[in-house]
Amino acid sequence: MSTIDVALVQAYLSNMQLALQNLDVPCAELHLDHALELLAQPDAPQSLCLPMQIDVGVSLDAGIRRKSRPNEDAVFAATGRIAQTEETYGLFVVADGMGGHARGQDASRLATQTLVDTLFPLIQRGHVQGTAAGSALVDAVTQANAAVYEQNQQTTSLLDQMGTTVTAVLVVGPHAFIANVGDSRTYLYRPGAGLRVLTRDHSVVSQLVADGVITPEEVYTHPERNKILRCLGAAPTVEVDLFYEQLQDGDIVLCCSDGVWEMTRDPEIEKILSSSWLQASHMAERLMHAALQGGGLDNIGLVVAQFQMDVPAMQTIIDTLSSLAAAAS
Repeated sequence: MSTIDVALVQAYLSNMQLALQNLDVPCAELHLDHALELLAQPDAPQSLCLPMQIDVGVSLDAGIRRKSRPNEDAVFAATGRIAQTEETYGLFVVADGMGGHARGQDASRLATQTLVDTLFPLIQRGHVQGTAAGSALVDAVTQANAAVYEQNQQTTSLLDQMGTTVTAVLVVGPHAFIANVGDSRTYLYRPGAGLRVLTRDHSVVSQLVADGVITPEEVYTHPERNKILRCLGAAPTVEVDLFYEQLQDGDIVLCCSDGVWEMTRDPEIEKILSSSWLQASHMAERLMHAALQGGGLDNIGLVVAQFQMDVPAMQTIIDTLSSLAAAAS
């Protein structure tokens, strides 16, 4: 088995464990099945001292109102090291599916799996340097859209049509590229600067806010708050928003579905993420409980990633890469 396959298997097995910790057995089974498809004899993972450490936590819950139905949110989180450049990478995905007969669950998981399987080999080969990382992320989301759309073409029943939102973050060293379709969000909490949304919702209420028809606070209670203007699977092509952020030591990134941000509200999210003494897994758990306490009217899916950097070591890597690029030009 190649190094790429080993890393991918390990990523899926890690996400299987996270799903089991969150009592999401169907999601764990999906990750295990896909890992078994790739599995041969993986090398033992190595313990590395990296110039950037990423602490990750995830949470999944069906919510209160939808407790007896499948959780249509899907999450994925993987971190590691790019051998060619010695840079730390992270890949974080949250997708919120929709569709009849539990097809929303199928959509979010198919999109997540396609995105990861498309992007992961490029990460492991070191083909995600500079702006290529953003292009690769957008292409992976585009491939995910094509996979869901293709499934929709296999049926003519409206009840069997499906779609999903997605928000995905690709981190390479201090560089974060964020892709978004729909109303799942990526937030950044920075100590001393506070919380801000990095993505833009593709929804009716977001457009109403932009047009000055309603206030940002009215988003949470507006009767059309669940109507989105863009998703994966609705058409053969999709417009993907791409954002960039240079990370700093102590930054925390949160990817989440609307079942988190709508139930929790930004002030409470900021309060939890500002608890820097907490591990990312504890932050994720607190955010899940806050969403449940806020009503739990929707599925809950989220990933928290906390970044700690050895700045001098990272600068050495950046200088080395710059010198290699200059020599090659």
